Amino acid sequence: RTAARTLIEKFGNTITVYSLDSATKSTNDEGDLSVSSWGAGTSAKCIDGENSKEILSYDSMGIEQVGDDDIIIKDNITIETKDRITKDSVDYKVVEVSPVVTQDTTVAKIVGIARVTGTTNWV
Repeated sequence: RTAARTLIEKFGNTITVYSLDSATKSTNDEGDLSVSSWGAGTSAKCIDGENSKEILSYDSMGIEQVGDDDIIIKDNITIETKDRITKDSVDYKVVEVSPVVTQDTTVAKIVGIARVTGTTNWV
């Protein structure tokens, strides 16, 4: 675990993680969730994945996915699906979080992210 944390900290790029749980949200008459303020984010480091793929699809009204990727973060970073990550001034939606486990110990997390535009309607 310590080795993984050290490698990510040393070689990683800086990202900001925003929690959907602490964001200011509202729901319209149709049940669409909107985020008016993400609040303060948490700075973290990540290692970029090598499996980026370009896609173009509509996740829900107001969100256009324009690319998927994986990043690797330290095991002690709190992150959940539907949270937001800002990396290189680009917003990404967290679509999957998978622990990397070695000998019954979580040493890192692989986070699936989707680049999005129109982040008012988030879910």
